[in-house]
Amino acid sequence: MIELKLPDVAWEGSQDGVEALLDKWLVMEGEPVVKGQVLASVMLVKAAIDIEAPGNGSIQSIFVKDGESFSAGKVLAYFQNS
Repeated sequence: MIELKLPDVAWEGSQDGVEALLDKWLVMEGEPVVKGQVLASVMLVKAAIDIEAPGNGSIQSIFVKDGESFSAGKVLAYFQNS
């Protein structure tokens, strides 16, 4: 399983304690996806970031729901390659 997290580069320049907002998941658990497909949209103070599929497969478990805030290092979901 692959842990899906917001890339470290997205947090660069952010102050400690800043949180991101998971705006919307664009796929559901178990739904097949292809490499590079946008899985979710995340909002930071100065940017919107898309979380892309790291390969062909599916999201197995979502831990951060639509509209929830999270901090750096938080696992958003588990991804399983097919």
